[in-house]
Amino acid sequence: MAAIGMMACSISHDMRHSLSAIYANAEFLERRDRCASERADLLLEIQEAALAMTERIDSLLQFGRSGRRPLVPECISFVVDEAVAAVKSHPDGRNVSVSAGMVPSTKAVIDARNLESALFNLLLNACQAATRSTHVPEVKVQVTEADERIDITILDNGPGIPGSIRKTLFDPFVTAGKLNGTGLGLTLARRIAEEHGGGVCLVESNPGRTAFTLSLMKNRPLPLDDLKIGSPSFEA
Repeated sequence: MAAIGMMACSISHDMRHSLSAIYANAEFLERRDRCASERADLLLEIQEAALAMTERIDSLLQFGRSGRRPLVPECISFVVDEAVAAVKSHPDGRNVSVSAGMVPSTKAVIDARNLESALFNLLLNACQAATRSTHVPEVKVQVTEADERIDITILDNGPGIPGSIRKTLFDPFVTAGKLNGTGLGLTLARRIAEEHGGGVCLVESNPGRTAFTLSLMKNRPLPLDDLKIGSPSFEA
């Protein structure tokens, strides 16, 4: 109950912040003394605030959902490309170099929409971390396969994961000081990966290099009842 109360307070605060920005900018837009470029900037801030609110609501809905959609054969490269394109168009990814290496043209039995969402969450976290880098912000995606398993690794050159939250990184509502975040991104990514017979783990985290790997099975997704409660995680 305490966690739910903290989450409600956090969400309420973030929603109020976004709504205040929308209301204030809408008032500024009514003024006739604003030039075209200023009005464009105000409109962009309204759009970004609305997007942030939508993302928070989508995360909460996905976190609370029950049941699964059918898994169907789909090309992994398509899902990776869609997730990369989506994060590049996000405000937090526009000024980050996001690139994917050679992606095998492998098909897997997946829920493409959910898997794309999991990858998007990991990529968005990486972009947000990379913007705090002392170098040009950069995020890379690497895809490897071995027998029936596919590993998708996302690397960023940000400052690294704070040691204080590494052991609880995949718990709901855990976030590393983000202004706009529910702390559900990694939780959802791990759950989606588990639904595909895999998991998500923090492989390494040092200043200038952090790597998360999402793994899944090509053709043998495990039943939910057989999944372990936890996923392997990086220990400090």
